[in-house]
Amino acid sequence: MHMPPASILISIMRSFLLSLLMLLLGIGSSPAQPLPEAIPLQGVPALTHYTRQDFNADPQFWAVTEDSAGVMYFGNNDGALVYDGERWHKVFLPNNSAVRSLTTDYRGQVWAGGYNELGQIRKDAHGRYGYHSLLDSLQLSGKNLENLWQIHALPGTVIYRSFHKLLAISGSRLTELPTTSTYLHSYLVHDQLLVQDKEQGILQLDLEKMKFSTLFSAKSLQHESVVALLPAREVHQLLAVAQSGRLYLLDRKNGSVTLWKKLFTEGANDQVISGLRSSRGLYYLGTLSSRILTLSETGQLLEEENHFERLQDKTVLNLYETSRGSLWVLLNRGLEYLDYSSPVSTLFDNASIYDVLINSNHMYLATNQGVFYTPLNTASSALERLRFQKVQGLEGQAWSLRMHQGEVLAGHDRGLFVVQQGSSRRIGELEGVWRVLPATGHHNRYLACTYKGLYVLEKEAASGWRVLGYLPGFAESIRDILPSDTPGTYWVCHGYKGVFKITLDEELSRVSAVAHFTDQNGLPSPFNINVFRWEDQIVFTTNEGIYAYDEAQNQFRPFAPLNAILDPSLNTRKLLQAGDKTWFVQDDEAGFFITREGKPSLQKELFIQFKGTFNRSMESILPLDSKRVLLGTNTGLHLFTIPHEQQPRQVSTLLSSVRYQSGQQEHSLPLAASTNGYAQLPHTTSSLRFEFAAPGMDNNARVQYSYKLEHVDEAWSPWQETPYKEYSHLRPGRYTLKARSRSLLGVSGSETLYQFEILPIWYNTPWAWALYAALAVLLVGLLVFLISRRLVAASNKTRREEQKARKLLELELAQLKLNAEKEHIRQEKELLEEDVIHKSKELANYTMLLVKKREVFAELILDLRALREAAKNESARSGLREIIKKVSHHLSDEEYLQVFDTNFEKIHHEFFTALKELYPDLNQRDLRLCAFVKMNLTNKEISPLLNISVRGVETARYRLRKKLNLEHEHNMVEFLEKLSPSATEEPQEVEET
Repeated sequence: MHMPPASILISIMRSFLLSLLMLLLGIGSSPAQPLPEAIPLQGVPALTHYTRQDFNADPQFWAVTEDSAGVMYFGNNDGALVYDGERWHKVFLPNNSAVRSLTTDYRGQVWAGGYNELGQIRKDAHGRYGYHSLLDSLQLSGKNLENLWQIHALPGTVIYRSFHKLLAISGSRLTELPTTSTYLHSYLVHDQLLVQDKEQGILQLDLEKMKFSTLFSAKSLQHESVVALLPAREVHQLLAVAQSGRLYLLDRKNGSVTLWKKLFTEGANDQVISGLRSSRGLYYLGTLSSRILTLSETGQLLEEENHFERLQDKTVLNLYETSRGSLWVLLNRGLEYLDYSSPVSTLFDNASIYDVLINSNHMYLATNQGVFYTPLNTASSALERLRFQKVQGLEGQAWSLRMHQGEVLAGHDRGLFVVQQGSSRRIGELEGVWRVLPATGHHNRYLACTYKGLYVLEKEAASGWRVLGYLPGFAESIRDILPSDTPGTYWVCHGYKGVFKITLDEELSRVSAVAHFTDQNGLPSPFNINVFRWEDQIVFTTNEGIYAYDEAQNQFRPFAPLNAILDPSLNTRKLLQAGDKTWFVQDDEAGFFITREGKPSLQKELFIQFKGTFNRSMESILPLDSKRVLLGTNTGLHLFTIPHEQQPRQVSTLLSSVRYQSGQQEHSLPLAASTNGYAQLPHTTSSLRFEFAAPGMDNNARVQYSYKLEHVDEAWSPWQETPYKEYSHLRPGRYTLKARSRSLLGVSGSETLYQFEILPIWYNTPWAWALYAALAVLLVGLLVFLISRRLVAASNKTRREEQKARKLLELELAQLKLNAEKEHIRQEKELLEEDVIHKSKELANYTMLLVKKREVFAELILDLRALREAAKNESARSGLREIIKKVSHHLSDEEYLQVFDTNFEKIHHEFFTALKELYPDLNQRDLRLCAFVKMNLTNKEISPLLNISVRGVETARYRLRKKLNLEHEHNMVEFLEKLSPSATEEPQEVEET
């Protein structure tokens, strides 16, 4: 179908005006323009191949189902394969038969059937999948059930189909519905079970009565084998897909059967094996040798949907649509997954995209391999895949595409070209053209930005495009250029030299003025600066935020409105305002925000998968409308449809297993919490491994995980695609692991928790600590007792010591007093000794005087006697006799000896006391002689004192020795000295106790 000429003209004019407007706004990519609703864009869904190397089992698959968590179950010749999005788990049937049928009931239980076997696939507490047979509980052991080819789950009832019977299971009750011929197929349509009986045709089962009623006879279906019975456009109609490739419309109102379409030509060696109607309203039919055939609701065969050509096998045994609208394809050799639910589809994947241009009926791509184009036909199917072709003559690096004067201009490494569908024409001899933009203030004049500066172009109606000449005065490479608000003035950003403001003369003959701005003019640095227009304001993006030029101060200032939205610490390399959104690329991450929203939030999660894929400083973003945007990357051109919901949907993040190593053995832990909420591990645990899965994610999406072990990890780990985490040698204690997931399609997974406890060694267990506590209490009690006892003892000791100290003090005081008394006594003794000495001296002097006196008197008597003899007369002699008598009387007088005895006894009182005690038989004369001897007087000195001769003194001394019992060799003087202490001897001190 072709557009009317008027419509074409209007479309062209609208494209031209929009292109001119967007170029004047300085947008790097081609301007976004609304596409006619009749021209849809449909990319190729992502296709994931699963081979034997992935699932490690037989490559032939029969059945598939999905549980409520998004975990997929596949029936295989080796048993059942369970896929949680990260790992494949193999489940065997007891008799090792193939799993022919699978389904999930309304309670989320997964049912499986094989040869003579039926039961459920269950996940145990440790995350391991296993098969639970129901043969014994249903009393089917030993019966020949044959292969159970299909299972259907209805409310309260699960029905298995073999060729010869149906087995209806309701709780613990089993109902067998045999056939007299063969049950070829069974179907679940609008929650009703339909069965094809080979002889009777299409039957409907009444679940309450467990009886069949015939809907369509086998004859009306020409005895064809109906491999699929699908809903048709009308509610009362069914689409019967025959194995032969014939399609029948079955009308339940009137029971009519109409041949609707033939898929194969006569003699074609092909069959239809499986079929389904997708949520998109399309019919997918799996064939024996033609892969998948796609039909619209109207029966149109969509041959253009040729992405099925990429399937790894031509035989499609079964088809299954997931709850998210994606498609699993079960092949004779392998599995395929087509992600129809992804907001991203690929339009072109053969080169790196630098620019995109769409006009009314074509799309052009500037790539590193040249320029590609594809027609956009309003009459094409809604699922038509774009078929790009290379424009001849433009091989190599193409930089930009612009629509000027109704023609497409391509900036290329080899020059400037006019592109018209598959052909190109060079303009002039230019080399290395980045882009073309209108020269402001000049009609039909354009500026070509090249590696070496600016050239002026002119478009004339007659001669077309021609190069007028080079503009001298500025010879830098001009890739990033934007017209300023002043006519004839342009901002140019250089990746390494900063910002230039150039002015062209009115004749467009040269660059008349150049102003150069670097970090000396308020910019943080001269590197990585780009210029854009946002909200009618020219802004400059840098490595440290966004700036605007202050002409009055000739300085660059931070631009607060955008710095408040976009992180100034990141480099914003792209800024594109389109509609109500502002698109950006910031440090390799794309996103958008609502431009005039009160508090704009950045939407970046949707585009995580494109991080690092954009061509730096030439990022290609082309919004098509409010929901669709084209993203040109180094992996190709992608169409992104923004989800209707504001926030991306969330799926569950699951722990698929928890295993730990203890010694040389590996053990698993239950995934559900124990009674106290903590799974327990022994103290010998050397390593602990957590495995994650996010089965709700699209199966081909790159899923990333982040985790955090509280009290071990300070923060969440960086996002990574490794679906597990191991910890080694954790200390005893309680831990909580947190894990979350996200896909690079913007889907985030909920946070999951797992609490576990590493038990301490026996002497560090609670019982041990209780024992320690009891022992500690006993020890404390004992210590308290001992301390109390010791305190009492210490108190008693202190009291005793106090008493002793008091006594010592008293003794010290007494000693001091005694010392004082002793000192006093000593002083008195010294005085007495001095007195004794003095008196002894006086006594000795007295004694010596007495001796002299006696000697004098003795001599006097002798002289008187001689004088008497010489006297002549008697009177003289008589007078002399009287004188001699008086002198003799005086000489024999004892009075002076008594005086001596008294004084000697006073002086040597102890001597006489001791002498009298030891020798009581001594008389006064003996005592006197002892005193004279003690005084060390000689016999000659003693003789006059005792008035005896020297001989008499010797005799007296002899007798005294006898009384004293002294031997001859003993010195009497020494003996007498020892009888009493010396007068000079000091008294002994009293010992301290």
